[in-house]
Amino acid sequence: MKSLYKYIILLFSSAVALNCDGSSKPNMALLALATLNQPGIEFKAVVGDSEATCGGDITGHGDSVAIQHVAGVMPIGLKDLRFYVSEFELVDQNDNIITLDVPNTGVWQYSGIALLDFENGKGSCSGTTETNNFVQAAVENKTYKTLRFTLGVPESLNHIDYSVAPSPLNVSGLAWSWTMGYRFFVGEFLSNDPATVGNAAVLHMGSAGCSESGGVYTCTNSNRARIELTPTEGFNPFTQKVQFDLKKAVTGWDISTGSKSCHSMGAMDSGTCSLVYPNFGLDYSTGNAGSATQTAFGIISK
Repeated sequence: MKSLYKYIILLFSSAVALNCDGSSKPNMALLALATLNQPGIEFKAVVGDSEATCGGDITGHGDSVAIQHVAGVMPIGLKDLRFYVSEFELVDQNDNIITLDVPNTGVWQYSGIALLDFENGKGSCSGTTETNNFVQAAVENKTYKTLRFTLGVPESLNHIDYSVAPSPLNVSGLAWSWTMGYRFFVGEFLSNDPATVGNAAVLHMGSAGCSESGGVYTCTNSNRARIELTPTEGFNPFTQKVQFDLKKAVTGWDISTGSKSCHSMGAMDSGTCSLVYPNFGLDYSTGNAGSATQTAFGIISK
């Protein structure tokens, strides 16, 4: 691993060295290569067969995955897609568990938590222009059996004051005052089909049933999905990445008949939340792992 870091540093140094014309303009090709080879876990967001992007219609997502949240190839517009991930582990070929060191980066990572942000504020998206699809961590260039991570903020940091919290725990749009915690996952889109224009899907996941006494918080439902990915061919973080499919995440919803929402509010929205929580491997009634295996995340090649 040390040799890998030395290689990246050397490569970066070469990238910013003087060009043949005597200027100090960076060599963008080398910078791109250095970025490509930085150690960590890369993520990608899709809606079925299409990229999960802002600023235009997302179509073609009804062809290959038969689910209910869209009618055929209903064009949809992404509004928001952000989520916190933490507690990363890799399992090697000898079944050794490696807990990943996710360092503080000043923007997207803090105390082992990373914010993945796939919206850019364009079109129907309402967030910020900045995006992030990468979790920096010290990983080796080899094939592991399993990748594990948690979708959510650990309980030890879930109830801090976001207004004075370090980034990325200072995002007001992911703070959830009524639950005294964070929105672990925010996924929103709307129909752009003329027949159902404006029908929306809103999925917000976070701990529920929270109360505070003497500065100590307790929550009846954790609602933290523990994602475990064990592809047949294994997982190499240098050649493969994690894919999140928003379409699979909302299997069971059909916005052609009206808007659907889940705000993790216990019995108040059990009818809609209970349909999509199993897609993350969660039982909505308990907030813990259920009998269904998660389907929203998978491993693909880079």
